[in-house]
Amino acid sequence: MKYIISILIAFLMGAIPWPYIVGKATKHIDIRKHGSKNPGAGNIFHLVSWRAGIVALLGDMAKGYFALYFIYRLYHFSPVLLTYFGLIAVFGHVFSPFLQFKGGKGAATTLGVFLFILPLVVQARSVLLLILVAIPWSITLIITHSQVVSLFVTAPFFPLVLCFMTHDTTLATPVIIFVIFMEILGLKSTKREWPIAYEKYVKKYFHRS
Repeated sequence: MKYIISILIAFLMGAIPWPYIVGKATKHIDIRKHGSKNPGAGNIFHLVSWRAGIVALLGDMAKGYFALYFIYRLYHFSPVLLTYFGLIAVFGHVFSPFLQFKGGKGAATTLGVFLFILPLVVQARSVLLLILVAIPWSITLIITHSQVVSLFVTAPFFPLVLCFMTHDTTLATPVIIFVIFMEILGLKSTKREWPIAYEKYVKKYFHRS
């Protein structure tokens, strides 16, 4: 029963469509019909304002974090199990029943999930881990100017760095599953954005006159 309750908590909290709510509350628009038509925080930044975008971003991060917080407070599951429940929260975001099962990509919710899990696993070193992952992400972002491409390229670094720091292979399995899921979700967007990023930005690094 505790697993069923945990799944419901994770999925339903993950399904709360904060960017959609922010769009309705600020400009009275359905963000699924404007801009990139993606019901994520990035579209709020583009359509409304950076302040509204931050609210939507924090909302998506918070639901990932607090879904696991409530589950952990109830049942004190291990980080391995919590990672699987975190993936369910991201499923809730991506396939939100409140948006006819069509949600965002889940990046912010994923960040919220691991902001809760990492301190349980690596304690104070969680900041170092995030920095080590942020470095290749930042470099890729500078080169491509695309958050989607940067996330797609650098996501595999995360389980590698985590395994190196913890020497815990049991946690590697759910994290790798998590990364594969995120990579599959981002594949379509990456295929769309990569040619644009290459022509506008990447090419200049390799074709200097």
